[in-house]
Amino acid sequence: MQSQGTYPASHIAGARAGVGWRRHADLLIAAGAVLLVAAPLLFTSSGFALDFTNHLWLSWVEGTGLAQAGHPSYFLHARGIGVFYPFFAFYGGSLYAIVGGISDLIGGHPVAAYVGMTTLAISGTYGGMVWLGRELGLRGLMIHAPALAVVTSAYYITNLYGRGAWTEFMAVAAIAPLLASGVHLVRAPAWRGGPVVVFVASAIVFSGSHNITLLWGTTVAAFAGVVLWLALGAPRRLPIRRLAMLGGLTLASLAANAWFLLPDISYSKDVAAHLEVAPNGAGVSFFDTPGLLFDPLRQVPAASTTPALFVQVPVWFLAWGLLAGGVLMWRRRDSSELLRRAWVGVVVLLAVILGMIMITPIWKAIPFPYDEIQFPYRLGSYAFYAVGGLVLAGALALQQAAGSSRSRRTVAWLRGALAVVCAISVALCVWQQWVPNTLFPSSYTNRWNVLRSVSTAPRTWYDPIAYTDVQAPIVTVPAGRVLVIPPESVRGDRFASWMNVPAGPAPILTNIAGGSYVAHISGVQRVGRSPYGMTVVRREGGGSGPVHVVVETTHSATIVLGRVLSISGCAAILAVLAWTAAGGRRGRRAVRARPRGRQARSS
Repeated sequence: MQSQGTYPASHIAGARAGVGWRRHADLLIAAGAVLLVAAPLLFTSSGFALDFTNHLWLSWVEGTGLAQAGHPSYFLHARGIGVFYPFFAFYGGSLYAIVGGISDLIGGHPVAAYVGMTTLAISGTYGGMVWLGRELGLRGLMIHAPALAVVTSAYYITNLYGRGAWTEFMAVAAIAPLLASGVHLVRAPAWRGGPVVVFVASAIVFSGSHNITLLWGTTVAAFAGVVLWLALGAPRRLPIRRLAMLGGLTLASLAANAWFLLPDISYSKDVAAHLEVAPNGAGVSFFDTPGLLFDPLRQVPAASTTPALFVQVPVWFLAWGLLAGGVLMWRRRDSSELLRRAWVGVVVLLAVILGMIMITPIWKAIPFPYDEIQFPYRLGSYAFYAVGGLVLAGALALQQAAGSSRSRRTVAWLRGALAVVCAISVALCVWQQWVPNTLFPSSYTNRWNVLRSVSTAPRTWYDPIAYTDVQAPIVTVPAGRVLVIPPESVRGDRFASWMNVPAGPAPILTNIAGGSYVAHISGVQRVGRSPYGMTVVRREGGGSGPVHVVVETTHSATIVLGRVLSISGCAAILAVLAWTAAGGRRGRRAVRARPRGRQARSS
């Protein structure tokens, strides 16, 4: 037995210096990887694929509405779209409100807020994978391999630049920090504010960005949990209390998004998007072939109308993960039984995901709402995370085998192979970012040009009617009977003005795009809709002359409940943060209260 005080001061200083050097090295590697992935964002002004600038414009619009109304708005008001078009009630409401709100707070800089949040999301993905590795016991430079497997993967880069699917990218990027912080909170002796903030922020972004990712991400996570639980021998000793606490924090984070998630769920069958027939990948099955998914050098099929849509799984990391697991876990048996079981579980999960992508006919049997995935290759997001998990398991096996003299040569060979795989994958990532053209004919070469007016849709906009009403009856309107509300006259989520309404009792076509469940009209009476979903009204009692027309958010039970739940969720999150802060202060006071002096510690 030896007390801490008997170690030479030089030995302790050297150990601390070693730890400090490794931390600095990890930070430099992580910063370099994030900078590499975000470089086209940070060092060019390109608008990339169409939806990249559409989402930038939408964030700006929602931020403007937030500043005008004092709370998030459900509506777009723009020429070519209409007014009170309830886009944010059905798509990405919280994410747009967060980025738009940040833009307002920093003085109205929507591009800075948009690029900054996206770069933060990339950092979250990379840092989350590194954090998860540390939670599971991985150390050394190998800890960066699982993170590189994710952020350099073809589909991760495609979502951001090649497709411009920003809301989907942000939701998927949040999975890594959500998982890592969740594992930490389950295992930590006491909750601290930092990990709680990371978990809550990740959960809000994940559940408040992209409906398809929310549906499929939670389903895949649940399936993965069951697969791993069974692979680990169905353990019965679980930290039930901590899992319950984490479940409560998850519900509070989900409730923070209820202001738009509740109307989204309640009214989804009342809008045009519900009537669209999901193609289930039938028209893009050429993306789902093994030859394409496992192409080691990445390619886009000739039939693709999207110039930079790469869907390959992280082939090089996949090969290394399978090889490392096969050699170290099953041939030499240099790893623990628990790790071998976990490796099998990840392999099963990955096989199921890849099978669902490649076996296109099964989508005819997939029930609603899962059949609205549109493109089976969207499951590639969960494939690259599964490959990251496979690499993590292989790296842990390599770490366990490092102490075995009989596996020394194998360990050295696999370490070298992993370094080569990382280098090849980084090179392919850089090539994908800079060589293939991500622009469409109507893309903006300078993303700033999309910010000309919140009342005029950008030229990249292509979906003006997905969330128009299909609930009200179609009413025929005589020619010339039109009432147009100028989009720039709407303030946030309310319009009120005296208007020259066509005289007489006959129906009148308006440019109001929202149904009665989201947009309330007074001054004129709603009687139906046009075939394209625009609201049809008539004068109350006929007559002629100006009418005071008011249009605003409907105060329905669903919308009021959603807002109450959001406020309650935010209050619950603040209460948890206050509790963790109070616990931290108690812990620091207890440390200061201990008697000073050397305390013996077992060596």
